[in-house]
Amino acid sequence: MDASPKRSKRALLWTATTNFGEGLPWSVLHQMGTELITDRGGTPTQIGSTSLFHLAVTFKFLWSPIVDLFGRKRSWVIATQLILAGGMAAIAAATTARGFTAFWVVASFFAVFHATHDIAADGFYIQALDRKDQALYAGVRVGAFRVAMILGSSILVTKVATVSWVLAFLVAGGVMAATALVNAAVMPRPAPVAPPPGHSRAREFWQTYQTFLAQPQAGRVLAFMFLYRLGDIMMFAMSKPLLRDIGVDLGHRGILNGWGTGVFIAGSLLGGAIIARLELRRTLIPMLYLQNLAIPLYVAMAVVKPTFGGVFAIVMVEQLISGMGNAAHVVYLIQRCRGVFSASHYAFATAIVSLGSTLSGYVSGPLDEHFGHVTFFMLAFVASWPALALVWFVPKAPLDAAD
Repeated sequence: MDASPKRSKRALLWTATTNFGEGLPWSVLHQMGTELITDRGGTPTQIGSTSLFHLAVTFKFLWSPIVDLFGRKRSWVIATQLILAGGMAAIAAATTARGFTAFWVVASFFAVFHATHDIAADGFYIQALDRKDQALYAGVRVGAFRVAMILGSSILVTKVATVSWVLAFLVAGGVMAATALVNAAVMPRPAPVAPPPGHSRAREFWQTYQTFLAQPQAGRVLAFMFLYRLGDIMMFAMSKPLLRDIGVDLGHRGILNGWGTGVFIAGSLLGGAIIARLELRRTLIPMLYLQNLAIPLYVAMAVVKPTFGGVFAIVMVEQLISGMGNAAHVVYLIQRCRGVFSASHYAFATAIVSLGSTLSGYVSGPLDEHFGHVTFFMLAFVASWPALALVWFVPKAPLDAAD
């Protein structure tokens, strides 16, 4: 077995900055947006409905071949980041309107550009790095995503939104614009991967889907992608109402967000390093089990209603093992993609994941309202069982190695 792989400083920088650019728009939609609705007295159903923003990610595969077939992924990344910066300013303006209608309209358009940016950034990552480096930097990518979440859910929520939600979203937009400029300076310019010769653009468009679905055991792979995070997403969707209802206020939730994200980053980096050294085939099962066995901790929190110290300990443990599970998830999705259509394949894979996330997140609010927190988090744990069973039967070698 080779010694531990070495990281390039330049690759470390651009993999971090590009995925920070993925994480900040996600945080604006799913963390800052959720906290905005929670802070303004929204119901669990309204809070859970923010999961519908995942629909843009779910259906992004419909236009993902455009990113593969027209222009360079690097240019797509930078252009969409600048558009998203303007979109955050538009959301800031929408928060001044009465009710949530304006926010929902603007955020829905924002979600489409967020999904398009993800297509380009993920495809660029797969194009610019080989298989070993993709695993090596998986933890870095997840960590950078979570740093963006610290900015959105902790710093901007606790330090800025308590003064003005408008200012919070404007600051997010400024950071996004700066991220685009940094990425323009540090991202490499890999040689484009030529599509198969003798094919028209239209034929290549449909071929992107056909080549993904032609992989070995495609049915099991797609089912596993759909099921992987069902329980975890249900837990996440109702974590804010649970914390609010057991007495954790906005300021303390922000503290949990910040520390939890830091611990999640540590778990992601640890998971990525372990996967790079031992390979995914040895690590996927234990990491998935660790991730989902954290859900009963939230059942205990709903029952016991501990002090903030107890809540803090539970959240930190859950975030550490969730970070490891998420690193394994990212590597698994990447390894089911082929290089020529990397953006389209990864978009298709994440669309399957997003469909599961959207459905489970959306039903979480009504289920929580109907059954209460204790029963709801038990149901979230049960929702994780199909993935825990299927993981034993899915292919774990990289797709190219299996051909």
